[in-house]
Amino acid sequence: MTIFEYEIEAEPDGRGAKLEGLVTISETTIDRRDNDLAVLLLHGAGGDLHGGHLDYTSDYLAWMGFPVVRVTMKSPGALYRMRAAHAAMAAAKELDEMKYVKRWILMGHSNGARVAIALASEMLDAWRLDNSEDLPLGVVLFSFPLHAPGKHDDLRDDELQSLELPTFIVRGTRDTFSRQDLFDSAIKTMRDAKKAFPIIVHDVIGGNHSLQVPKSSKDTTTEIERDGVRTAVTNFCISLKNINVAGRVLHQEPAGRAANGTTR
Repeated sequence: MTIFEYEIEAEPDGRGAKLEGLVTISETTIDRRDNDLAVLLLHGAGGDLHGGHLDYTSDYLAWMGFPVVRVTMKSPGALYRMRAAHAAMAAAKELDEMKYVKRWILMGHSNGARVAIALASEMLDAWRLDNSEDLPLGVVLFSFPLHAPGKHDDLRDDELQSLELPTFIVRGTRDTFSRQDLFDSAIKTMRDAKKAFPIIVHDVIGGNHSLQVPKSSKDTTTEIERDGVRTAVTNFCISLKNINVAGRVLHQEPAGRAANGTTR
């Protein structure tokens, strides 16, 4: 199977300044009328569209039938990044290969995860007012920054609590932006609220904020864990293909172990 990359340009400000973007898509997905679902994958505050795991995550998702849209956002400002994300999705849909897309899975790493949450809320509100608008089906949060390193009294758990869609969180157990007990407490609060959608956590054992596992780990290497993460994420995306308009997953892959990680 061949994977194609299409360059796009996103214009978030309407002032002529354009941002570099990419659409990654497989040959079997192109021009299929039933291909109405795509992924938006956003990078962290200090990176770009190729940063960290984003290239291989995009390639794998595309290979599994999910076109992926990325954009390099030059400012960490939340409102700017929201505009950049909207512009990237709009630019992607101008491609013939993406013309049928009406549903999205929103993903982001670190700061990009925060933008994905805000974007999901905004898009869902717009769709509730007008069902012809694009519909967000779920979110995947890589290394959500629950707090800045060492600042354990200044939590961003309210952002997690605001979620109204199926949620898959990938987190390294050594992540200094997410102390274990504070993260577990935030997830428990979400689940105790009895939200009508799944909240799934995939722990990368020994992983840091970049989801890198020490090479000294006797269990696996980073390469093997990479396979576990992307397999778990892809299973979640597949489950979202079977979803009704109320936002309830009709079928969900069971949780289990994957390489050096666990899904719970």
